[in-house]
Amino acid sequence: QVMLDAHVRSMVLLGTPFNASTPQPFTFGPQSKWAEITTEIRAQIPVMLQHRLTPPPRETYSLNRKLSGAFLLASRLNASVDCRTLWTKVVEGYRFG
Repeated sequence: QVMLDAHVRSMVLLGTPFNASTPQPFTFGPQSKWAEITTEIRAQIPVMLQHRLTPPPRETYSLNRKLSGAFLLASRLNASVDCRTLWTKVVEGYRFG
């Protein structure tokens, strides 16, 4: 349960830029809300590693790498991005099944 709680917490934090209640555009960079979020996510990593029973599914790694790369680039550029609009466009175009 400890690992699950830490994982859910980190995923909720990772989704913050896309949240409907998050002011847009979302600002990345050293003095931004994103800097606080990454600190909180990093704090969850040792807990997840200590308590995990198996590695996460491969799909999780793929999504994590894509989001991490995009967020790292945005942070390095001190970018402000309308993440919610991007999320909406992707979700509206996605076909389940």
